[in-house]
Amino acid sequence: MPALTIEDSVRQAFQIMAVGGRGDAGALAAGLRRDVTGLGLRALAAKLLHVSVCTPERLLDVYDAAAHGWLSGQVYPPSTRNTRDNGPPDAFWRDFWKLLEGAAAERRRVPFTRAAIRLTRLLDKQLDERVAATALDYRGAREAAAKGLLEHLDVRELAHAAPSHLGGLIYREAMLREQQQDCIHPAEWGFDRMPPPLGYLNARILESHVAWAVVGGYSHAELDELALAAFQTAQFGHHYSSVVLALTMATVAIERPAGLEIVLESVFRGWLHGRQTPPLLGVAWRELLDLPLDAVRQALGVVPFASPLAAAVRLSARGAR
Repeated sequence: MPALTIEDSVRQAFQIMAVGGRGDAGALAAGLRRDVTGLGLRALAAKLLHVSVCTPERLLDVYDAAAHGWLSGQVYPPSTRNTRDNGPPDAFWRDFWKLLEGAAAERRRVPFTRAAIRLTRLLDKQLDERVAATALDYRGAREAAAKGLLEHLDVRELAHAAPSHLGGLIYREAMLREQQQDCIHPAEWGFDRMPPPLGYLNARILESHVAWAVVGGYSHAELDELALAAFQTAQFGHHYSSVVLALTMATVAIERPAGLEIVLESVFRGWLHGRQTPPLLGVAWRELLDLPLDAVRQALGVVPFASPLAAAVRLSARGAR
């Protein structure tokens, strides 16, 4: 897909919405469920970017409301309304629009995640402290951070694990994702210099991302990866995942691809799944590698993700018969 050219008026209007953070996310999502409009998509994308880069304290409220509006599902009581709205600097917006205008192939998987991390480096340093403080309010985050990083899980050591057990399934999934090694190294991004527990959270999800995917039931397909980002955000407010989600939603709002409803369905179902699943941050994965997947899920209380993508593929296959 060729690169986009985004008009200055669209950029300016989106930036104003993203910094202001106005509008009810639930109402926006419910409106899109009835009728998908460009303005509605941009308003919701701006709202998601707002809670990612301006007011992380409201991330739970906004995503819960949006998921309820889109899915008509469970309602959670608001956690907080007392926040400070600090807009991103010009350097952030310059790189944000450059990324959105890039070719589609440059906005996938590892390069896109790296770009999201680079964007966060352009934000006010105090935002890291606010994200870190907010993370401690998520279920299990404080307890997991107190344990510190567990023994590193190197998927290359699992090459000979039983294919039906967790270890073998993690190895297979890592091969499919071409993640034989960490694609992003904690030392490379200075996680050790972040306010606690932010460095721990980022390093922890890097070393166990594939385990979360396997146990949670997320395939390596692009939409399932997006849903997994929403799952991670719901589990512990993962900042990089929230930026990836906001970038993706902004891209969808600008490009208006065919079948964009399944993107929203994947994001909000992944979010709700993360909210309903017990905390996974503190799981000692090495202790579970020799168990069958069903036994692991039962032990952790995990119900596999009901992927909208998988459902769409099944329906398409039936229609082709």
